[in-house]
Amino acid sequence: MSAKCPIKQEVVDFNKGKLKRTETAEKNPLPTTKVIDDEKIAIEEKCAKLPLNKELEGFKKDHLKKAEMKEKNPLPTTDVIDDEKIAIEEKCAKEPLNKELESFKKDNLKKAEMKEKNPLPTTEVIDAEKVAIEEKTVKEPLNEEVGSFNKQQLKKTTTKEKNRRPTAAEVEAEKKALKGGK
Repeated sequence: MSAKCPIKQEVVDFNKGKLKRTETAEKNPLPTTKVIDDEKIAIEEKCAKLPLNKELEGFKKDHLKKAEMKEKNPLPTTDVIDDEKIAIEEKCAKEPLNKELESFKKDNLKKAEMKEKNPLPTTEVIDAEKVAIEEKTVKEPLNEEVGSFNKQQLKKTTTKEKNRRPTAAEVEAEKKALKGGK
Protein backbone atom coordinates (compact mmCIF):
# COMPACT_ATOMS: atom_id res chain seq x y z
CA MET A 1 0.00 0.00 0.00
CA SER A 2 2.88 2.38 0.76
CA ALA A 3 4.20 1.98 -2.78
CA LYS A 4 0.80 2.95 -4.23
CA CYS A 5 0.29 6.01 -1.99
CA PRO A 6 2.09 9.01 -3.61
CA ILE A 7 1.29 11.41 -0.74
CA LYS A 8 3.06 9.26 1.82
CA GLN A 9 6.10 9.03 -0.43
CA GLU A 10 6.15 12.83 -0.82
CA VAL A 11 6.08 13.26 2.96
CA VAL A 12 8.97 10.83 3.37
CA ASP A 13 11.02 12.48 0.62
CA PHE A 14 10.29 16.07 1.75
CA ASN A 15 13.39 18.24 2.35
CA LYS A 16 13.05 20.02 5.68
CA GLY A 17 15.92 22.37 4.76
CA LYS A 18 13.57 24.30 2.43
CA LEU A 19 11.46 25.52 5.35
CA LYS A 20 11.99 29.11 6.59
CA ARG A 21 12.82 29.81 10.21
CA THR A 22 10.00 31.69 12.02
CA GLU A 23 9.65 33.16 15.47
CA THR A 24 6.49 32.47 17.43
CA ALA A 25 4.93 35.37 19.28
CA GLU A 26 2.20 35.12 21.91
CA LYS A 27 -0.76 37.18 20.84
CA ASN A 28 -2.58 37.06 24.19
CA PRO A 29 -0.05 36.48 26.97
CA LEU A 30 -1.13 36.01 30.57
CA PRO A 31 -0.44 38.98 32.86
CA THR A 32 2.63 38.82 35.04
CA THR A 33 2.47 39.07 38.83
CA LYS A 34 3.78 42.66 38.56
CA VAL A 35 0.87 43.65 36.30
CA ILE A 36 -1.62 42.01 38.67
CA ASP A 37 -0.10 43.77 41.69
CA ASP A 38 -0.19 47.13 39.87
CA GLU A 39 -3.90 46.62 39.09
CA LYS A 40 -4.63 45.80 42.73
CA ILE A 41 -2.86 48.94 43.88
CA ALA A 42 -4.76 51.06 41.32
CA ILE A 43 -8.09 49.66 42.52
CA GLU A 44 -7.20 50.28 46.17
CA GLU A 45 -6.19 53.87 45.38
CA LYS A 46 -9.45 54.46 43.52
CA CYS A 47 -11.45 53.10 46.47
CA ALA A 48 -9.50 55.33 48.85
CA LYS A 49 -10.25 58.43 46.72
CA LEU A 50 -13.94 57.70 46.07
CA PRO A 51 -15.40 55.52 48.78
CA LEU A 52 -18.67 53.78 48.15
CA ASN A 53 -20.53 56.19 50.43
CA LYS A 54 -19.52 59.15 48.25
CA GLU A 55 -20.88 57.38 45.20
CA LEU A 56 -24.16 56.79 47.03
CA GLU A 57 -24.32 60.40 48.18
CA GLY A 58 -23.94 61.57 44.57
CA PHE A 59 -26.74 59.28 43.37
CA LYS A 60 -29.80 61.14 42.06
CA LYS A 61 -33.17 59.70 42.98
CA ASP A 62 -34.83 61.68 40.18
CA HIS A 63 -33.56 59.16 37.63
CA LEU A 64 -35.56 56.33 39.22
CA LYS A 65 -38.98 55.36 37.85
CA LYS A 66 -42.04 54.97 40.03
CA ALA A 67 -43.06 51.32 40.52
CA GLU A 68 -46.13 49.87 42.18
CA MET A 69 -46.18 46.48 43.86
CA LYS A 70 -49.09 44.20 43.06
CA GLU A 71 -49.61 41.09 45.15
CA LYS A 72 -50.70 38.33 42.85
CA ASN A 73 -51.74 35.93 45.62
CA PRO A 74 -52.24 37.95 48.80
CA LEU A 75 -52.80 36.22 52.12
CA PRO A 76 -56.25 36.72 53.62
CA THR A 77 -56.60 39.20 56.44
CA THR A 78 -58.10 38.29 59.82
CA ASP A 79 -61.34 40.00 58.79
CA VAL A 80 -61.67 37.78 55.71
CA ILE A 81 -60.96 34.64 57.78
CA ASP A 82 -63.55 35.64 60.40
CA ASP A 83 -66.15 36.32 57.68
CA GLU A 84 -65.53 32.86 56.17
CA LYS A 85 -65.91 31.17 59.58
CA ILE A 86 -69.23 32.93 60.16
CA ALA A 87 -70.46 31.96 56.67
CA ILE A 88 -69.57 28.29 57.28
CA GLU A 89 -71.31 28.29 60.67
CA GLU A 90 -74.44 29.85 59.16
CA LYS A 91 -74.50 27.27 56.36
CA CYS A 92 -74.16 24.43 58.87
CA ALA A 93 -76.99 25.89 60.94
CA LYS A 94 -79.30 26.11 57.90
CA GLU A 95 -78.42 22.74 56.33
CA PRO A 96 -77.09 20.27 58.86
CA LEU A 97 -74.82 17.45 57.76
CA ASN A 98 -77.42 14.89 58.81
CA LYS A 99 -79.69 15.96 55.92
CA GLU A 100 -76.95 15.11 53.47
CA LEU A 101 -76.44 11.74 55.11
CA GLU A 102 -80.16 11.01 55.12
CA SER A 103 -80.50 11.81 51.43
CA PHE A 104 -77.44 9.73 50.46
CA LYS A 105 -78.31 6.81 48.17
CA LYS A 106 -76.45 3.55 48.78
CA ASP A 107 -77.49 2.29 45.34
CA ASN A 108 -74.94 4.62 43.73
CA LEU A 109 -72.07 2.73 45.38
CA LYS A 110 -70.25 -0.02 43.48
CA LYS A 111 -69.59 -3.48 44.88
CA ALA A 112 -65.95 -3.95 45.94
CA GLU A 113 -64.12 -7.15 46.81
CA MET A 114 -61.10 -7.31 49.08
CA LYS A 115 -58.12 -9.37 47.96
CA GLU A 116 -55.26 -10.03 50.36
CA LYS A 117 -52.09 -9.89 48.33
CA ASN A 118 -49.76 -10.79 51.20
CA PRO A 119 -51.78 -12.70 53.81
CA LEU A 120 -50.33 -13.59 57.20
CA PRO A 121 -49.38 -17.26 57.63
CA THR A 122 -51.85 -19.47 59.44
CA THR A 123 -50.95 -21.35 62.63
CA GLU A 124 -50.64 -24.58 60.60
CA VAL A 125 -48.02 -23.02 58.33
CA ILE A 126 -46.07 -21.67 61.33
CA ASP A 127 -46.17 -25.08 63.04
CA ALA A 128 -44.97 -26.77 59.83
CA GLU A 129 -42.01 -24.36 59.63
CA LYS A 130 -41.10 -25.05 63.27
CA VAL A 131 -41.11 -28.81 62.60
CA ALA A 132 -38.95 -28.31 59.49
CA ILE A 133 -36.41 -26.25 61.48
CA GLU A 134 -36.27 -28.88 64.23
CA GLU A 135 -35.70 -31.64 61.66
CA LYS A 136 -32.91 -29.64 60.07
CA THR A 137 -31.13 -29.17 63.42
CA VAL A 138 -31.27 -32.94 64.02
CA LYS A 139 -29.67 -33.60 60.63
CA GLU A 140 -26.96 -30.94 61.01
CA PRO A 141 -24.85 -31.37 64.19
CA LEU A 142 -23.15 -27.99 63.60
CA ASN A 143 -26.29 -26.21 64.73
CA GLU A 144 -26.12 -28.09 68.03
CA GLU A 145 -22.54 -26.94 68.54
CA VAL A 146 -23.51 -23.36 67.81
CA GLY A 147 -26.52 -23.65 70.09
CA SER A 148 -24.44 -25.05 72.97
CA PHE A 149 -21.55 -22.59 72.52
CA ASN A 150 -20.59 -20.82 75.74
CA LYS A 151 -20.10 -17.11 75.20
CA GLN A 152 -18.49 -16.74 78.64
CA GLN A 153 -15.34 -18.44 77.31
CA LEU A 154 -14.64 -15.59 74.89
CA LYS A 155 -11.98 -13.01 75.81
CA LYS A 156 -12.55 -9.27 75.57
CA THR A 157 -10.63 -7.66 72.66
CA THR A 158 -10.24 -4.17 71.32
CA THR A 159 -9.77 -3.32 67.67
CA LYS A 160 -7.15 -0.75 66.73
CA GLU A 161 -7.08 0.73 63.27
CA LYS A 162 -3.61 1.64 62.15
CA ASN A 163 -3.17 4.00 59.26
CA ARG A 164 0.50 4.72 59.23
CA ARG A 165 2.00 7.49 57.14
CA PRO A 166 4.83 6.74 54.74
CA THR A 167 8.33 7.68 55.79
CA ALA A 168 10.33 10.36 54.00
CA ALA A 169 12.44 7.68 52.33
CA GLU A 170 9.32 5.96 50.96
CA VAL A 171 8.01 9.27 49.60
CA GLU A 172 11.33 10.00 47.89
CA ALA A 173 11.46 6.50 46.39
CA GLU A 174 7.96 6.96 44.99
CA LYS A 175 8.89 10.36 43.50
CA LYS A 176 11.95 8.84 41.82
CA ALA A 177 9.83 6.02 40.45
CA LEU A 178 7.36 8.53 38.98
CA LYS A 179 10.13 10.62 37.42
CA GLY A 180 11.77 7.49 36.00
CA GLY A 181 8.44 6.40 34.45
CA LYS A 182 7.97 9.68 32.55
